[in-house]
Amino acid sequence: MAIETVGIHLDLPKDTVKLIESLGISKSVDKNIKQSIAIALFISRSVSLARAAEIAELPLGDFAFFLKSKKIPWGEYTEDEMLLDELAINDIKKELGKNINENSM
Repeated sequence: MAIETVGIHLDLPKDTVKLIESLGISKSVDKNIKQSIAIALFISRSVSLARAAEIAELPLGDFAFFLKSKKIPWGEYTEDEMLLDELAINDIKKELGKNINENSM
């Protein structure tokens, strides 16, 4: 499914364009701006990681790596997820303990 696009004319000072080009994100100013917009929307939680990758015109894995290279966290590990992981780890430990005890008899 093709995404409908809209062209936008943007007047920027020359020094701003040079700054954008110097970011080294991409060879084109358009691509740099798209990636910057994607980052801003993602950080503000306006779009998902997958949608931000689409806006940046990067594969999802590349976009996650790109964020990581800029020291921008791309995933969250919530307290609820940590508690679920701890429960799962404890269950695995109990199961392993039972198997060890059963095998030593």
